[in-house]
Amino acid sequence: MGRGIQAGCRRGRGRVMAAFRSAQTRVLRRRLFGRILVCVGAFTLAFTVVALMLDAFVLDAAGNWVADRTSTWFEVPAEKIDAYLESEGTPSSDFQVVWSDAEQLYHVRHLGVYNTLKALKVPLALVVCLGGVVVAALLSVNRSLRYFDELAGAVAGLVADRERPVALSPNLAIVQGELNAVREASLADERAAVAAERRKNELVAYLAHDVRTPLTSVVGYLSLLADAPDLSSETRARYTEVALGKAERLEGLIDEFFEITRYNLQAIPVERATVDVRLFCEQVAEAFYPDAQARGLEIRVEAPAGETFFVDPDKLARAVGNVLRNAVAYASEGTAVELRARRSAMTDAWLLTVSNEGREISEAHLRSVFDKFYREDASRASGGGGAGLGLAIAKEIVIAHGGGIRAESAGGVTTFTIALL
Repeated sequence: MGRGIQAGCRRGRGRVMAAFRSAQTRVLRRRLFGRILVCVGAFTLAFTVVALMLDAFVLDAAGNWVADRTSTWFEVPAEKIDAYLESEGTPSSDFQVVWSDAEQLYHVRHLGVYNTLKALKVPLALVVCLGGVVVAALLSVNRSLRYFDELAGAVAGLVADRERPVALSPNLAIVQGELNAVREASLADERAAVAAERRKNELVAYLAHDVRTPLTSVVGYLSLLADAPDLSSETRARYTEVALGKAERLEGLIDEFFEITRYNLQAIPVERATVDVRLFCEQVAEAFYPDAQARGLEIRVEAPAGETFFVDPDKLARAVGNVLRNAVAYASEGTAVELRARRSAMTDAWLLTVSNEGREISEAHLRSVFDKFYREDASRASGGGGAGLGLAIAKEIVIAHGGGIRAESAGGVTTFTIALL
């Protein structure tokens, strides 16, 4: 059940991150295409203006200069002009022919180089224009590729110093938010791991204290029995009873310790059956009557007769038993511990409540009572505290049933409510 929830969370987180990536990709794509269009358009406009100005003011003069440098004028009489042009073996269009009335001669020059360069003017302009467009596009893409360097630097900084928030350019705002969310999650996981390690260390200290106390009593009373064989039968019986009680307490602590090492809170199988509600509550409460009588407590059971619910009786009995054990351990002497079962009129869910009178639990502790290995400091001093796993197990069993559990404490009355859907 727990693994399924975790897998669902991972899938949901993956979908959210995929949506972030898609949104960021769309933003960057629009930005890149927009930059390319602006750069290419600006270059094309500038090239057109420059080309028109060159054509209007420069190209004619440049053409004349090229013609003057690449051709020579020849003087040809009028009667020989046709023969001269034919003798050159080139089209007449390649010649510039000028008639001089004063000299009665034709001035002729060959413009082959000039015409060749003139014919290359348009293709050359197109090549220059295309090259400029390509360069403008590449510059735009290269500028966008800087985002990768920025992202790489942000990731490296995130690994080196997770305490510092990630700051990226405005165009990477979505990725910035995603990286900061990852950073916060990583910090939260790290803090949770540190807290869990601290609680485990506290657990070792608690267990060492709790195990040593009954063990010392057992050794002490057994030593008295061994060293004083002439003790009266009443004294011997009393010492034996005390030693047995301490040994049973020690056995319970050891069992709880082994349970901590082997119990997997993420894999609780639930095998449901139809169970009589009242009989179930009475059987769970019956196991705690000896402890309750020893502390002068009364256990009251209130449950409707003839009603059933569909639960795993063994697992649920364990969950309710853990809550009831907690109530018996911390109830004030001479009071009553109440176990009630009723069906909710609004949700049709079964509500099992365990309440006791005693020291009020603060809001800070109420938020942590279901955490693994959680123990309030005063619990150890009272001698009734366990390893802090019972309520955590109860919560996981209830969740495996599809329900929930909560704790309330006010006016000296502490109430645990289990809701079963």
